[in-house]
Amino acid sequence: MTQIHEAFKDEVKIAVCMNPLGFHKRAMPAAKAVYAAMKQGKYDAYDKLLWENNKALEDADLESYAKQVEGLDLEQWKKDKDSKEIEGWILQQQGISVALGATGTPAFFVNGQKMAGAKPFEEFKEIIEAQISKADRLIAKKVPAAALHAVLSGNAEGGKYRKYVIEGKTPPTPEQKAAEEDKPPLAKRAVELAISDSPRKGNGDKVVITEFSDFQ
Repeated sequence: MTQIHEAFKDEVKIAVCMNPLGFHKRAMPAAKAVYAAMKQGKYDAYDKLLWENNKALEDADLESYAKQVEGLDLEQWKKDKDSKEIEGWILQQQGISVALGATGTPAFFVNGQKMAGAKPFEEFKEIIEAQISKADRLIAKKVPAAALHAVLSGNAEGGKYRKYVIEGKTPPTPEQKAAEEDKPPLAKRAVELAISDSPRKGNGDKVVITEFSDFQ
């Protein structure tokens, strides 16, 4: 990511989301700690210390890194680290990751195009340059720069990327997803129209006409 930033800093934006895996017991506390530093504008400095010491992530370690970050208010950092707000951010990002099928780390989406696992810079470079070419063509057609991400990633992951990452909609929880998966296939169950208590005529099942009407 550092290489990409240095090579494409005028064309590429990198957004970091957290997906602390359940079997990495110290991943969630570390994620909370770095986001608490971010609330004070100290993300980069704290993030650097975490990567340099990623075998030492106990509570005492995390606090010692906070003490090393110049200008960080330690007491505020402690409060933020344990806040429901930051926990909510992380769980939301984790839910998005799962909804997009990125159940392992690292996982990347380049304008929505999924890349799973640690890849060499050259592989990223090829995809990034192709995306830049597409963006340049859209700019030539007067597409605003702010809209490029949404346009280029619109259909990625069946539209889920745009829905959850760009539009900010909340993905289903693991419990909701499991409940949906437990339902019999649509072909084996009757599914009522979700149009409240609208008037109905006829009893046929082979053809359903859903009409939206206006009396004027």
